[in-house]
Amino acid sequence: MRTKHKYITYRQDKETYIVSMTINSKKTYVTCHSLEEAIQKRDSLVELHKLDKNIIGGLSSHRVDKVVPILEEAFTEYVEKEIRPRVALSTYSKYNLTKNNYCKHLGNIKIDRITHESWQSLFSSRQEKYHLARSYIIDDVRRFKAMYNYYINLGIVKDNPLDKPIKLHNTPKIKRRAFTEEEKEIFLLTAKEYDHKFFTIFSLYFSTGARRSELLALQWQDIDTFNKCIRIRRSIGRGTVNGKFTELIGNTKTVGSVRDIPISGDMLNMLLSLRKEAYKQTDFVFTNTHHIKYDHMSLNSIQRAFRIIADKAGLDKCLSIHCIRHYVASKLITNGVDLSTVQSIGGWKSPSVLLSVYAHSNEDAKRKALEKTLF
Repeated sequence: MRTKHKYITYRQDKETYIVSMTINSKKTYVTCHSLEEAIQKRDSLVELHKLDKNIIGGLSSHRVDKVVPILEEAFTEYVEKEIRPRVALSTYSKYNLTKNNYCKHLGNIKIDRITHESWQSLFSSRQEKYHLARSYIIDDVRRFKAMYNYYINLGIVKDNPLDKPIKLHNTPKIKRRAFTEEEKEIFLLTAKEYDHKFFTIFSLYFSTGARRSELLALQWQDIDTFNKCIRIRRSIGRGTVNGKFTELIGNTKTVGSVRDIPISGDMLNMLLSLRKEAYKQTDFVFTNTHHIKYDHMSLNSIQRAFRIIADKAGLDKCLSIHCIRHYVASKLITNGVDLSTVQSIGGWKSPSVLLSVYAHSNEDAKRKALEKTLF
């Protein structure tokens, strides 16, 4: 389909713009993802080869005539072009979550019309409503600020409304605690009564401390029966593909998250038993019995199962599925395992990160230490 811009056509089936020109007696085609990009490519070719005096004379007007996108379109394009090609799937998922959280409020407004005051109001209200930490909101501010800089570099907008500081208050950080031994036993006993497959995956979780996204991504080739270990090589994240929100198999959260974790003989036998019981054969160790969307067990499935089992067990509502990971770290640390080894087992970025996050999580260990030395 022709556009009003010379040498540029639009392919609706591919949702792309095509720059087609004859250069040195040869037909040249360039595919672009936006009209702005197509105009820039067209103008560059015209200037380089001095092909069309009429266009050369009007280049400046074409460059000024930029279409300013609405926030949802702008953030989507920025993430797909600048972020997705260079980050892990887990980071990409965070950007998609950020888009969903904010674009439901400002998504239909052109980005050059959203003022600093509007952003300030939205960030503040979100922090207040959900009792979010200042650092959490600052991460969102940083993402949108980078988006504006991207469009400033393209010449589509002139100013960045987020250059001015966003004022946020400091909120007390809610510290998660680890499962106690008693809570762990009650939870696993209830899980065993609830469903054998979920009992197996939660037992593996309590045995390794691996992220649930890593456990759900386990394939049979990752089970080393000879050395009795599981190999963490990939992770499950969430993202948008062709406009649909879905779960995707990608790289682990960090390079250091690629690791082998030893397991007991009993744990190995529990895993192998799943293969015999599977209602259909797939590459994945954990599958949903009646789920046809994915070959693997979904993140939502294990989250729902955790909540059901925890409620049936009558456990503290403050305990989340992530507290299992806290349990493993705290158990290892309080039993004298050095931080470097704990970091290697759990795949944390560094020992310092591990210590800062989990030093507070085992209240039971604190009490025992005080009772032993001071009480």
